[in-house]
Amino acid sequence: MHPDTWLMTPTKTLILLAIWLPIGLSPSQAMTQELPLAMPLAHLEPKDTLNHYIAPMTEYGEGHRGIDLPALVGDQVISPASGQISFSGKVGYRNVVSVTFGNSLTASMEPVCSDLSQGAPVAKGDVVGFVCEPDIEYLWHCTETCLHFGTRTETGYFSPLALIGGLSPSKLVYQARG
Repeated sequence: MHPDTWLMTPTKTLILLAIWLPIGLSPSQAMTQELPLAMPLAHLEPKDTLNHYIAPMTEYGEGHRGIDLPALVGDQVISPASGQISFSGKVGYRNVVSVTFGNSLTASMEPVCSDLSQGAPVAKGDVVGFVCEPDIEYLWHCTETCLHFGTRTETGYFSPLALIGGLSPSKLVYQARG
């Protein structure tokens, strides 16, 4: 990762503390720890993201609850964190693998086919499955094959880039009233 990719700003400091404190780290530990997630496709970096996270306006509202990464059918998908498989199977028409880590964080990837079962321990970087052929109903999600990667806590979704690095710095925008 380029050193300027993850410059600490007050906003990023608050985001890191809000996310890492539930994992069980003190504020001083949270600021010195290695970023807790890795990209689920080892050959990619945050800058390779095709579609970014878009927060919904309401709990059930429209949005994009993750990021999309360029992928090919058959690409190895690795565990972005050490934890355990909390789900492996179909959700509707999508093959999904979810890894629970920390105290209450979950990373989910789709479409991923896997032989791992719920409860299986995984280490960060372990192969958890392969990008599978998306069902025809899923092809609207990306114009080409992609891997959807989302993260959530008990209270909702957030961009995985918050734990990987790669979020753009916050910018205050001033609009003159005229």
